[in-house]
Amino acid sequence: MFKNIRAYITDNPIGTIILFGIIIRLLLIALYWNVTIFPDSDEYILLANHLVAFDITGYNGVRTPGYPLFLFLVHNYLPAVVILQFVIGIITSIYVYKTMVLLHFRRGPALIITLILSSLIHSLFYETSILTETLTLFFITVIFYVTIKLFFHDRKSWKHMSILGLLLGYITFIKPFYIFLPFLIYGLYTIVNFKFSSIINRMAVIFILPVTAVAICLYINYINVGKFVTTSIYGFCTAQNCVYYAEKSPEEYSTISTIYVKHREEAIKNNQDVAMTIWYAKDEMHEKTGLNLIELSERLNDYGKTTIKQNPLDYAKQVLLSWRGFWGTAIYWNYDDFNFKYANKVCFVVWYLESFIVQILKILFVLIIPYHLLLFIKNRKITAELIIVVLVFATSVMQAMVTFGTNSRFSYPFEFLMVIGLLLTFRPVLEKIIKTSLVKT
Repeated sequence: MFKNIRAYITDNPIGTIILFGIIIRLLLIALYWNVTIFPDSDEYILLANHLVAFDITGYNGVRTPGYPLFLFLVHNYLPAVVILQFVIGIITSIYVYKTMVLLHFRRGPALIITLILSSLIHSLFYETSILTETLTLFFITVIFYVTIKLFFHDRKSWKHMSILGLLLGYITFIKPFYIFLPFLIYGLYTIVNFKFSSIINRMAVIFILPVTAVAICLYINYINVGKFVTTSIYGFCTAQNCVYYAEKSPEEYSTISTIYVKHREEAIKNNQDVAMTIWYAKDEMHEKTGLNLIELSERLNDYGKTTIKQNPLDYAKQVLLSWRGFWGTAIYWNYDDFNFKYANKVCFVVWYLESFIVQILKILFVLIIPYHLLLFIKNRKITAELIIVVLVFATSVMQAMVTFGTNSRFSYPFEFLMVIGLLLTFRPVLEKIIKTSLVKT
């Protein structure tokens, strides 16, 4: 029996990933059949309702359409969204395995690592949440897979370039923040066998859909809220970077800064998330200023830009704090909504152990970043490890400069790539250890 199981696993790695994925998610359903709603979820659901009605007139422009379109596929029926995210999670695992094989990992170890990654508890709970992370993880994983194919296997393939452009376009539709990714990939692609005559090359096709996606978001918000912005809360995001020096603003913003500082001190006193202070202060700001959402957002944008400009050192400290937060870990669940008594405590213990391991891996990844950058400077060679390092490091810096908040959510879609990057970096050492162990036995 065990020989038959082992033979099936060896001969059918994709089937094994699918079967394992189904079993572990059925176990999750048994323990926690719950659609998890967070503050961010409400705006996605609201826009999805507009899409279901085929009418986005009057939408407040808080969220872009990428993830709500995903909800639209199942008529915004949230339990079906969770099932669909389960399917997306399994497909992501398949691409993790395919990526590792593409990078010349042996099939056995690649399968084992894939199964371990696909069973990480915070990944599974993200799939029960109405948040973008599961979909973003899928796109980041497939984008990297196609990028590796283009760089090292089929450099001139119009097909793969078009697919990459499509993937980059949709992830930008989910979060316009990711508009920097096509520029990054294009730059790395151009550096390979660099010639001045090839600065403009066929890879430019990957810009078409991301730029179109941003343009659509800008136009939708212009029609509905009268501003060419990707989100109507852009000013809140700018002001969020000023939370620890909110009082260091010009007199003309005294009303804003006074309310901001008041809620910051209350957040500290009540042990709340200080990064979310601007949202705690939102209602009072509306009341005291008499401004609506769009007007207040514009006012906060002016306040944030001016305060940052006048306090560059404080902003630099804030960026460093945000960057450090990128490398943290988090889990999103409703701790009190499990189906069985003590199931939440068991899952918490599992998460406690896993989060410790994930945190160590992230720290190790940070340590290998300068190594691969220096290696590139020395050898002028693009490797898969370098691509991973550049993608993740650039994302960590961009998010730190743009926003301050639940920064570890920005790193989650790249966690699988970090693990692959570490395995690639330490593969010679690991293979030597395994070979030595086999000889001794």
